[in-house]
Amino acid sequence: MECPICSGKTKFLRIVEGTPLLQCLSHDCRFVFLDLAGWKSPDIHKDYYSDWVSGRLNPAAPWIKARLNIVKSFKPTGVIADLGAGLGETAIALSQAGFSVVAIEESRKAINYLKSVYPAISWRNQNISQALEGVLHQFDAITMFHVLEHIPQPKNIIRLADNALKPGGVIVVEVPDVSGGLARLKGRRWEYFIHHHVNYFDKRSLGRLMGVFGYQCFFVQRTYHFSYPQGDVAKDFVKGTLARIGLNSIIRTVWGKQHAPIAPKHSRI
Repeated sequence: MECPICSGKTKFLRIVEGTPLLQCLSHDCRFVFLDLAGWKSPDIHKDYYSDWVSGRLNPAAPWIKARLNIVKSFKPTGVIADLGAGLGETAIALSQAGFSVVAIEESRKAINYLKSVYPAISWRNQNISQALEGVLHQFDAITMFHVLEHIPQPKNIIRLADNALKPGGVIVVEVPDVSGGLARLKGRRWEYFIHHHVNYFDKRSLGRLMGVFGYQCFFVQRTYHFSYPQGDVAKDFVKGTLARIGLNSIIRTVWGKQHAPIAPKHSRI
Protein backbone atom coordinates (compact mmCIF):
# COMPACT_ATOMS: atom_id res chain seq x y z
CA MET A 1 0.00 0.00 0.00
CA GLU A 2 1.31 3.47 -0.86
CA CYS A 3 1.54 6.26 1.67
CA PRO A 4 -1.84 8.04 1.97
CA ILE A 5 -0.05 11.38 2.47
CA CYS A 6 2.73 11.51 -0.11
CA SER A 7 2.02 8.37 -2.23
CA GLY A 8 5.52 7.10 -1.46
CA LYS A 9 6.60 3.51 -1.06
CA THR A 10 6.14 1.85 2.33
CA LYS A 11 7.60 -0.90 4.46
CA PHE A 12 6.05 -3.32 6.94
CA LEU A 13 6.80 -2.62 10.61
CA ARG A 14 4.70 -5.01 12.69
CA ILE A 15 1.18 -6.23 13.42
CA VAL A 16 -1.09 -4.11 15.64
CA GLU A 17 -4.06 -6.10 16.92
CA GLY A 18 -4.26 -8.15 13.75
CA THR A 19 -3.57 -5.35 11.23
CA PRO A 20 -0.24 -4.63 9.48
CA LEU A 21 1.47 -1.40 10.54
CA LEU A 22 3.30 0.32 7.67
CA GLN A 23 5.74 3.22 7.39
CA CYS A 24 6.40 5.56 4.48
CA LEU A 25 9.98 5.35 3.19
CA SER A 26 10.14 8.99 2.03
CA HIS A 27 12.64 10.86 4.19
CA ASP A 28 10.47 13.99 4.48
CA CYS A 29 7.36 12.01 5.46
CA ARG A 30 7.96 8.71 7.31
CA PHE A 31 4.24 8.49 8.07
CA VAL A 32 3.20 5.43 10.12
CA PHE A 33 -0.26 3.98 9.54
CA LEU A 34 -2.36 0.83 9.52
CA ASP A 35 -2.90 -0.99 6.23
CA LEU A 36 -6.53 -0.11 5.51
CA ALA A 37 -6.89 -3.13 3.25
CA GLY A 38 -6.82 -5.29 6.36
CA TRP A 39 -8.58 -2.95 8.79
CA LYS A 40 -12.16 -2.55 9.93
CA SER A 41 -13.29 0.09 12.39
CA PRO A 42 -14.13 -1.49 15.76
CA ASP A 43 -16.78 1.22 16.31
CA ILE A 44 -18.60 1.01 12.98
CA HIS A 45 -21.66 -0.67 14.47
CA LYS A 46 -21.71 0.95 17.91
CA ASP A 47 -21.64 4.33 19.59
CA TYR A 48 -18.10 5.27 20.67
CA TYR A 49 -19.47 6.35 24.06
CA SER A 50 -21.94 3.51 24.50
CA ASP A 51 -20.40 2.61 27.87
CA TRP A 52 -20.18 6.21 29.08
CA VAL A 53 -22.41 7.09 32.03
CA SER A 54 -23.81 10.60 31.47
CA GLY A 55 -22.78 12.90 34.25
CA ARG A 56 -20.72 15.87 35.31
CA LEU A 57 -18.21 17.16 32.79
CA ASN A 58 -15.07 19.11 33.66
CA PRO A 59 -14.35 21.84 31.08
CA ALA A 60 -12.16 23.53 33.72
CA ALA A 61 -9.70 20.62 33.86
CA PRO A 62 -6.09 21.86 33.62
CA TRP A 63 -5.41 20.09 30.32
CA ILE A 64 -8.59 21.56 28.82
CA LYS A 65 -7.44 25.01 29.96
CA ALA A 66 -4.07 24.33 28.30
CA ARG A 67 -5.83 23.63 25.00
CA LEU A 68 -7.96 26.76 25.40
CA ASN A 69 -4.90 28.92 26.10
CA ILE A 70 -3.17 27.68 22.96
CA VAL A 71 -6.21 28.55 20.83
CA LYS A 72 -6.57 31.97 22.47
CA SER A 73 -2.89 32.73 21.87
CA PHE A 74 -3.54 32.64 18.13
CA LYS A 75 -7.25 33.51 17.86
CA PRO A 76 -8.55 35.48 20.87
CA THR A 77 -12.09 35.61 19.44
CA GLY A 78 -14.11 34.20 16.57
CA VAL A 79 -15.96 31.17 15.28
CA ILE A 80 -14.45 27.76 15.98
CA ALA A 81 -15.23 24.29 14.70
CA ASP A 82 -14.27 21.62 17.23
CA LEU A 83 -14.05 18.44 15.18
CA GLY A 84 -14.48 15.14 16.98
CA ALA A 85 -15.71 16.98 20.06
CA GLY A 86 -16.04 13.82 22.16
CA LEU A 87 -17.72 14.55 25.46
CA GLY A 88 -17.60 18.26 24.69
CA GLU A 89 -15.33 19.59 27.42
CA THR A 90 -13.05 21.49 25.04
CA ALA A 91 -16.01 22.93 23.12
CA ILE A 92 -17.62 24.03 26.38
CA ALA A 93 -14.42 25.73 27.56
CA LEU A 94 -14.13 27.54 24.22
CA SER A 95 -17.74 28.68 24.44
CA GLN A 96 -17.30 29.90 28.01
CA ALA A 97 -14.27 31.89 26.84
CA GLY A 98 -16.45 33.79 24.37
CA PHE A 99 -15.97 31.86 21.14
CA SER A 100 -18.87 30.91 18.91
CA VAL A 101 -18.52 27.12 18.72
CA VAL A 102 -19.73 24.49 16.29
CA ALA A 103 -18.98 21.05 17.75
CA ILE A 104 -19.01 17.97 15.49
CA GLU A 105 -19.24 14.51 17.06
CA GLU A 106 -20.38 11.13 15.71
CA SER A 107 -21.62 9.85 19.07
CA ARG A 108 -25.39 10.37 19.21
CA LYS A 109 -25.38 9.57 22.92
CA ALA A 110 -22.83 12.30 23.68
CA ILE A 111 -24.50 14.91 21.45
CA ASN A 112 -27.98 14.30 22.86
CA TYR A 113 -26.68 14.79 26.38
CA LEU A 114 -24.61 17.87 25.50
CA LYS A 115 -27.52 19.55 23.73
CA SER A 116 -29.57 19.21 26.90
CA VAL A 117 -26.98 20.72 29.25
CA TYR A 118 -25.11 23.24 27.04
CA PRO A 119 -27.65 24.50 24.46
CA ALA A 120 -25.61 27.64 23.62
CA ILE A 121 -23.22 25.51 21.55
CA SER A 122 -24.14 24.28 18.08
CA TRP A 123 -23.82 20.52 18.65
CA ARG A 124 -23.93 18.44 15.48
CA ASN A 125 -24.20 14.67 15.42
CA GLN A 126 -22.38 14.13 12.13
CA ASN A 127 -19.47 12.45 10.47
CA ILE A 128 -16.67 15.03 10.18
CA SER A 129 -16.25 14.77 6.41
CA GLN A 130 -20.01 15.05 5.85
CA ALA A 131 -20.21 18.05 8.20
CA LEU A 132 -17.44 19.93 6.34
CA GLU A 133 -18.38 19.02 2.78
CA GLY A 134 -19.22 22.19 0.85
CA VAL A 135 -18.41 24.50 3.79
CA LEU A 136 -16.35 27.51 2.67
CA HIS A 137 -14.52 30.12 4.79
CA GLN A 138 -16.72 29.91 7.89
CA PHE A 139 -14.27 29.37 10.75
CA ASP A 140 -11.50 31.41 12.34
CA ALA A 141 -10.03 28.24 13.86
CA ILE A 142 -10.57 24.51 13.57
CA THR A 143 -9.53 22.21 16.40
CA MET A 144 -8.84 18.50 16.22
CA PHE A 145 -7.87 17.13 19.61
CA HIS A 146 -7.14 13.40 19.26
CA VAL A 147 -9.04 13.11 16.00
CA LEU A 148 -6.57 12.63 13.14
CA GLU A 149 -5.29 9.33 14.51
CA HIS A 150 -8.81 7.93 13.96
CA ILE A 151 -9.33 9.15 10.36
CA PRO A 152 -8.68 6.58 7.59
CA GLN A 153 -8.09 9.32 4.97
CA PRO A 154 -6.42 12.22 6.83
CA LYS A 155 -5.59 14.16 3.66
CA ASN A 156 -9.28 14.43 2.80
CA ILE A 157 -10.13 15.85 6.24
CA ILE A 158 -7.39 18.49 6.01
CA ARG A 159 -8.59 19.42 2.51
CA LEU A 160 -12.11 19.96 3.84
CA ALA A 161 -10.83 21.83 6.89
CA ASP A 162 -8.71 24.07 4.66
CA ASN A 163 -11.78 24.96 2.60
CA ALA A 164 -13.84 25.67 5.71
CA LEU A 165 -11.23 27.97 7.27
CA LYS A 166 -11.30 31.74 6.81
CA PRO A 167 -8.19 33.41 5.35
CA GLY A 168 -5.72 33.83 8.19
CA GLY A 169 -7.33 31.05 10.22
CA VAL A 170 -5.48 28.33 12.11
CA ILE A 171 -5.85 24.58 12.54
CA VAL A 172 -5.01 23.14 15.95
CA VAL A 173 -4.04 19.47 16.02
CA GLU A 174 -3.22 17.26 19.01
CA VAL A 175 -2.17 13.65 18.37
CA PRO A 176 -0.05 10.88 19.87
CA ASP A 177 3.61 11.32 18.87
CA VAL A 178 4.98 8.13 17.33
CA SER A 179 8.50 9.62 17.42
CA GLY A 180 8.18 10.75 21.02
CA GLY A 181 10.53 9.36 23.61
CA LEU A 182 7.87 7.26 25.34
CA ALA A 183 6.87 5.59 22.05
CA ARG A 184 10.50 4.74 21.33
CA LEU A 185 11.11 3.58 24.90
CA LYS A 186 8.03 1.37 25.13
CA GLY A 187 8.12 0.05 21.57
CA ARG A 188 5.29 -2.43 20.95
CA ARG A 189 3.97 -1.74 24.45
CA TRP A 190 3.22 1.93 23.71
CA GLU A 191 -0.37 2.44 24.85
CA TYR A 192 -1.37 4.35 21.72
CA PHE A 193 -0.76 1.36 19.43
CA ILE A 194 -4.43 0.34 19.39
CA HIS A 195 -6.84 -0.91 16.75
CA HIS A 196 -8.95 2.24 16.40
CA HIS A 197 -5.86 4.41 15.81
CA VAL A 198 -5.18 4.07 12.09
CA ASN A 199 -2.60 6.91 11.90
CA TYR A 200 0.56 7.50 13.92
CA PHE A 201 1.92 11.00 13.38
CA ASP A 202 4.97 12.92 14.48
CA LYS A 203 5.93 16.50 13.66
CA ARG A 204 7.57 15.47 10.38
CA SER A 205 4.60 13.52 9.00
CA LEU A 206 2.16 16.16 10.25
CA GLY A 207 4.27 18.76 8.49
CA ARG A 208 4.19 16.72 5.28
CA LEU A 209 0.40 16.39 5.51
CA MET A 210 -0.25 20.05 6.33
CA GLY A 211 2.33 21.21 3.79
CA VAL A 212 0.29 19.67 0.99
CA PHE A 213 -2.21 22.49 1.60
CA GLY A 214 0.34 25.24 2.18
CA TYR A 215 0.39 25.24 5.99
CA GLN A 216 3.40 25.90 8.18
CA CYS A 217 3.82 25.03 11.83
CA PHE A 218 3.36 28.02 14.13
CA PHE A 219 3.61 26.13 17.40
CA VAL A 220 4.38 22.69 18.79
CA GLN A 221 4.29 21.53 22.40
CA ARG A 222 5.38 18.08 23.50
CA THR A 223 3.47 16.72 26.50
CA TYR A 224 3.79 13.64 28.65
CA HIS A 225 0.26 12.38 27.94
CA PHE A 226 -3.08 13.72 26.68
CA SER A 227 -4.31 14.85 30.12
CA TYR A 228 -1.30 17.08 30.84
CA PRO A 229 -1.18 19.29 32.84
CA GLN A 230 -3.27 17.81 35.65
CA GLY A 231 -3.07 20.56 38.26
CA ASP A 232 -0.67 18.79 40.61
CA VAL A 233 2.36 21.09 40.81
CA ALA A 234 4.93 18.39 41.59
CA LYS A 235 3.65 15.86 39.03
CA ASP A 236 3.21 18.49 36.35
CA PHE A 237 6.77 19.74 36.91
CA VAL A 238 8.24 16.25 36.61
CA LYS A 239 6.13 15.24 33.59
CA GLY A 240 6.63 18.60 31.92
CA THR A 241 10.38 18.31 32.34
CA LEU A 242 10.41 14.76 30.98
CA ALA A 243 8.41 15.87 27.93
CA ARG A 244 10.76 18.78 27.27
CA ILE A 245 13.78 16.50 27.23
CA GLY A 246 12.03 14.15 24.80
CA LEU A 247 10.08 11.68 26.94
CA ASN A 248 6.68 12.65 25.60
CA SER A 249 3.71 10.78 24.12
CA ILE A 250 1.68 13.70 22.71
CA ILE A 251 2.25 16.71 20.47
CA ARG A 252 -0.02 19.78 20.37
CA THR A 253 0.41 21.87 17.24
CA VAL A 254 -0.93 24.99 15.51
CA TRP A 255 -0.84 25.42 11.72
CA GLY A 256 -1.49 28.42 9.50
CA LYS A 257 -0.57 30.03 6.20
CA GLN A 258 0.21 33.60 7.13
CA HIS A 259 3.06 34.99 9.20
CA ALA A 260 2.91 33.44 12.66
CA PRO A 261 1.80 35.59 15.58
CA ILE A 262 3.98 35.69 18.69
CA ALA A 263 3.94 32.13 20.00
CA PRO A 264 3.02 31.36 23.62
CA LYS A 265 5.88 31.31 26.12
CA HIS A 266 5.54 27.54 26.61
CA SER A 267 6.02 26.76 22.91
CA ARG A 268 8.55 24.16 21.85
CA ILE A 269 9.27 24.83 18.20
